[in-house]
Amino acid sequence: MLLYSHIWDGLLKLTSLLVLMILAVKWGNLDQRIHPLWLMIGIVAVAWALLYRQWLSIVASWLYTRLTLRTRVTFSEAKALRKLFQLDVSGKWIPLREVKKLPDDQKHDAILVALERAGGTRKAMLL
Repeated sequence: MLLYSHIWDGLLKLTSLLVLMILAVKWGNLDQRIHPLWLMIGIVAVAWALLYRQWLSIVASWLYTRLTLRTRVTFSEAKALRKLFQLDVSGKWIPLREVKKLPDDQKHDAILVALERAGGTRKAMLL
């Protein structure tokens, strides 16, 4: 089961998992180099989690803000916005759909205000 908060998060998770699987098949003898099998699966899972947490979650937040909420944000702002747009430990996220209804010049500030309000209380899920 793939847990995701919004379409961009789900697409990036799915795509990155597929790429890792394709690479594992391409490096067909990888399972011969790393024994036992559970260790290889664990290494790939940890690598994917680090890749997602460090880069893909930022890109997912940036895509959601730019394409869904139609608001310009920088990558450094998207890094901070992960707190809103990722699932928390209870499996919830803050979609901010009402931002789409605001005038363009108010959207960016409204997102940052929402981040200030909710940022400190949310604990992001690892994946």
